[in-house]
Amino acid sequence: MPLERLRGFRDIYPEDMEIRDRVLDTVKSTARSFGFSEIDIPSVEPLDLYRAKSGEELLGQTFNFRDRSGREVTLLPEATPSVVRMLTARKDLPKPVRWFCLPKIWRYEEPQSGRLREHVQFNADIFGSESEAADAEIIGLACTILDRLGLQGHYEIRMNDRLLMDEILNNIGVDSPREVFSAIDRFHKVTEAEFLKTLGDLGLDEKTSSVVMRIASTKADPKDAMDHLNRISTISDEAKNRLKRLLAISDLVSKYTSSRVVVDLSIVRGLSYYTGLVFEAFDIRGELRAILGGGRYDSLASVIGEQQIPAVGFGMGDVVLELLMKRAGTWVPVRSEKSYYICTIDRSLLDWALTLAAHLRSRGIKTIVDLGDRNISNQLKMASSSGSRYAIIIGQKEVSTGKLTLKDLVKGDQTTVTRDQLPGYNPE
Repeated sequence: MPLERLRGFRDIYPEDMEIRDRVLDTVKSTARSFGFSEIDIPSVEPLDLYRAKSGEELLGQTFNFRDRSGREVTLLPEATPSVVRMLTARKDLPKPVRWFCLPKIWRYEEPQSGRLREHVQFNADIFGSESEAADAEIIGLACTILDRLGLQGHYEIRMNDRLLMDEILNNIGVDSPREVFSAIDRFHKVTEAEFLKTLGDLGLDEKTSSVVMRIASTKADPKDAMDHLNRISTISDEAKNRLKRLLAISDLVSKYTSSRVVVDLSIVRGLSYYTGLVFEAFDIRGELRAILGGGRYDSLASVIGEQQIPAVGFGMGDVVLELLMKRAGTWVPVRSEKSYYICTIDRSLLDWALTLAAHLRSRGIKTIVDLGDRNISNQLKMASSSGSRYAIIIGQKEVSTGKLTLKDLVKGDQTTVTRDQLPGYNPE
C-alpha cells in the first residue's frame, strides 16, 4: 500500500515551484526596496514563548511535544514572538529596525480552502517607531507587494484600532472588551444567531449584544467613519482621537497604492498582543480568507525581553495568495528569454554539446542538454515541454562550420547563428 502525504500538507511540483520562487523573489525584493533586512528564525521554539503572548486559541493549534530533555517545544505557529525574542537579545541595534523573514509555519487546524497545516509566511516588522508614518509604511509595503504581483484592484485593506474598540465597547457598558474581541473576530464566520448567543454566553444582555452586532457590521469609507459611529453610540474624546489617528494612517496609505482602504470594525485580529492599529487585506469578491493581516503590538517586547519597544508588522501566507493570483490570472509560468535546450543529431557530439552548455551556464543561463538516445523530433518535443525559450540543434555540419541551428520554441522561427550570436550570450 503506497504511503500518502499527511492531510493539510502539500507536495509542490516543479511547474508550481518555479512560479512560487518568482513570487517570493518579488516579495523579498519589494521588502528590500523599502529598506527591510532579511533575518531567519528557528523552526522549533519553547512553547512558553506563546503562552499568554499569542492567546489560548493559537496555543491549542500548535504542533507541540516534549523533546528528549523533557522541555515543552513546538513547531513554529507564528513568527512575531520569535522575531521579538531576537530583537530584544540585541541592544546594540539602532532604531527603527526594519526586518522581514520567510519561515515555514505550522498550525494544527482543520484544513480547508486557503488554510493548510503547513505554509510559508512572509513577515515584516518595524521596531522603534510609534508614528502613524510607521503604521502606514507597513501597510504600504503590504499593498506594494500585492500590486507588484499584479493584484491591484483585486483586494482591499480593512483597518481598525483595538484601543478605539476598547473605548466604544466600554462606552456601551461592556466591562471586558477583550473577551468580546474573540467573538467579533469570528463575526463573518458565524450566523447572526450564533454571534448573539456567543455574546450572551459572555454575559451581555440582549440590548448590548444588539449594539455590538451593529458595531461589528460597520464598514465605511474612512471619511464617513465618524458619522457611522455617531449613529451607533456616543463617541468619547479618546475614541475620536483614536479614529483620527486611523484616518491619518489611511490618508498616508493612499500615497502607496490606489487600492481601496476602508474602516471595518469587525477587524480585531485573534492574537492577544495587538495594542492599536489592526488591519487585514481581503479579495474584493469576498470569496477567500484574509490575504494578510497585522497591526501594532507595542507591549510584546516588554513581555518577552523586558524592554519597551513599539512595533508594527504584518504576516502574509502563501496559500491564499496563490489562490488569488490564480483567480487573477497572474500565477503563470514564464519562459526565460535566456534558456536553452541543446539537441544533438549524433550522440557522438555530446562532448561538444556539454562544452557549449558549460559556457552558457557559466554566464548564469539555464541550459539543458538532452541526455536520451532519441531522434531529433522527440528531442524537440522535450525541448518545448521543458519550458526553454530556444532549442540549439547540433550536427556534424554545425560543428564543422562553427554555426548553430537555433529554433525559437515560442515563435517557431529557425535561424543559423554563431555561438557569440546566441541571445543572452556575451563572449569574453
